[in-house]
Amino acid sequence: MHYSIIRKSIVLLYAISLFIITILPNICSNNNLFSANAKEGLDVPTVIINIDPFTEVYEGDIIDCEITGDPTTLFWQINDESHHSTFFGDNPVIFDPEPTPLGDEFVDLTVYAENENGSGSDTVQIKLFRIFFGDIHWHTVFSDGDFKINSMYKNAVEDNYLDFTACTDHGELLDGISTKFGGVREWDIIRTFIEKVLGFSEWQMMKDKAIEYYNPGTFTTLLGFEWTAAQWSWGGKDWSPNGWEDVSHINFYYRDVYPNALEYADYQKFNYDDIFKAMSEEWDKGHLNIGFSHHPLGRASRYNFTTNWTFMADKIINTNLRDKIHRGVETFSRWGNSIGEFTPDVPWLWPYNLSQFTNQTEAWVENACWEWSDDELKGQKFVFIGGSDTHDYDRPGSAEFDVSYLGKPSGIAAVYAVHNIREEIWDALNDCYAYSSQLLKIRANVRLDGQLSYGRWINCSSPLKIRLSAHSTFPGNDTSGKRMWPHGYSPNELDYPITDIWLVKKDSDRGQPWCKVINHTQPNSNMVIENFEDSNVKPNDFYWVAIKQKGQKLMPENGDEFISYVGPFFIDSVI
Repeated sequence: MHYSIIRKSIVLLYAISLFIITILPNICSNNNLFSANAKEGLDVPTVIINIDPFTEVYEGDIIDCEITGDPTTLFWQINDESHHSTFFGDNPVIFDPEPTPLGDEFVDLTVYAENENGSGSDTVQIKLFRIFFGDIHWHTVFSDGDFKINSMYKNAVEDNYLDFTACTDHGELLDGISTKFGGVREWDIIRTFIEKVLGFSEWQMMKDKAIEYYNPGTFTTLLGFEWTAAQWSWGGKDWSPNGWEDVSHINFYYRDVYPNALEYADYQKFNYDDIFKAMSEEWDKGHLNIGFSHHPLGRASRYNFTTNWTFMADKIINTNLRDKIHRGVETFSRWGNSIGEFTPDVPWLWPYNLSQFTNQTEAWVENACWEWSDDELKGQKFVFIGGSDTHDYDRPGSAEFDVSYLGKPSGIAAVYAVHNIREEIWDALNDCYAYSSQLLKIRANVRLDGQLSYGRWINCSSPLKIRLSAHSTFPGNDTSGKRMWPHGYSPNELDYPITDIWLVKKDSDRGQPWCKVINHTQPNSNMVIENFEDSNVKPNDFYWVAIKQKGQKLMPENGDEFISYVGPFFIDSVI
C-alpha cells in the first residue's frame, strides 16, 4: 500500500513536469504578456477598447481606447483586413473602413499596439455604418436627357466611382407627350406615339433597368422620378390659386422597385398638396417613398421653378402628408449652389449661371432652415444632399461640364449604411443619415452632444458640445474598391488637405433668413478633429457645417475648391 502511493506520486510528478515542459510554453506563446516578442521586465503594450460589444459605430467616429506601454506602432483593423492608421491620440478614428460583408450584421474591430518589447491588442464586435456616395438625379432620352438609360448605367458602373445611383426622368415626359420646355426633341411626339402602339412603357423600362444594374454590396440602384411643376405648369399659372409659389421640382425615390409603383406628372398633380397626397397614398399601398426638392433657385428662359420654402412650410394644407414624404433639399447640382447668399462668411462656391438663376429670398436654403426650425415643424426631418441633374453627359457623377449649359460639376450625396444595398441606402436617406458634397468624396462626421442628428431635432445641454471629424480625398481606391476620383478628374489631384471648416448657426439678431459663422478653423490637414462649444444655444436654433478642400482646377480662373455641407441640426430644448 505504501509503495503503491509512492509510485502514484512519482507518476503524477512526472505528468506535471511533462505538462510544464511541453504544454505550458505553447499556452504562454499565445498570450500577449508572455509572447516571444516580450522582453522580461519591460513594458509591453496593452489595449482596452472602451465601448460595449455591438455598439453602433458611424464612419468618422472616435473610439475611446486605453493603451499603455508607449507603443511605437498603432493600427486598427476591420475583420483582420487592412491596417488603418487614422488615430486621434490613442483613439482610432474610423475612416474608410471595409464594408460589412453581406449577410453579417457585425464586424470585428481590433486595435493593435506595438513597441520594441512586444504587442497588445483588443477586439470588440461593432455594428459599422460606412459612408457610401451616390448621384441620384439624372436624366435620359426617356425625358429630356441626351443619352440612353443603358449608357448612363453602364458608364456609372465602369467609372467605379459611385456606390449608388438613380435615374429620375421627368414624370410628364415618361410615356407622355410634351414639348413645353427645352431639351425635348422634336421627334419625341412621334417616338412616344410609336411606343404606345407597340405597348412599350418607359416607366416600366426604368424599373427593369434599376433591377438589371443592381449589384448588392457593390452598386445600388434606386427607382425614382421627378415631379416637374413650375411657372409653366397648370398649378403654377398666374390664374392658379397660389401662382407659382405652390410648385417646384421634387425627386421621389421608392424603397424598392415595386411592380405597381406609379410616377406622376405636373398635369396630373398640380401642386404640393396634390403630389404629397398621391405619394402618401403610394406609401399606404406599401410603396414606401421619400422626396427631395432641388435647384430651388432655378429658372429656364422666362419661367421660374424656384422653391418658396416659406409657402411649403406654412401655407400648404396637408402638412402631415408633406412631413410623411418630404426629407430635404439637394443643395448643390450642375445648376449651382443653393446655399450661401445669407451666410456671408462662407464662400458661395460654384454659383448659378445668372441666366438660370432667380434670386428669390424665400428660395435660399438658409430660409428653409429657418422655416423648419419653427415650432410648427418641430420633430420634422430636413437634411442636405447633393446630386448632378445631368442631362448632357453620358454618365452621372462626372467632373465634366459645359459652361454654356449647366456649368458645374456633379454634386453627390453621402449616406451612412451598414451595407450597400437598396433598402439600407433608402433607409439612410429617409432617416436623414446623409449630407451633401460638391463632386468629391469628403468624409465627415458631426455629433452634437454625442448625437449624430443630421436633419433632426435634439435636446441638448449648455454649453452645446460639437465634435467634428473629417477626412479629405486620398489617392487610389477606397477599401470597398471604389475609385476616389470621378470621371473627368485626374487621379493625381486627390492628395489635398481640408483647408477650412465653418460652424454656422441661425442668426437671431439679423433675423430670417440670415445665418452666422460662430467658428472658423483652417486646419490644412488631411484628417481633422475639431471640438466646438456654444454657450448661447437656445431652443429652435439650428446649426450646419461647411467643410472645404482643394482639388483639381476645373475652370481656367477658379474651380479648384469644393465644399461638403452637413446638417442642418435642430435644437428642441436646452437642458
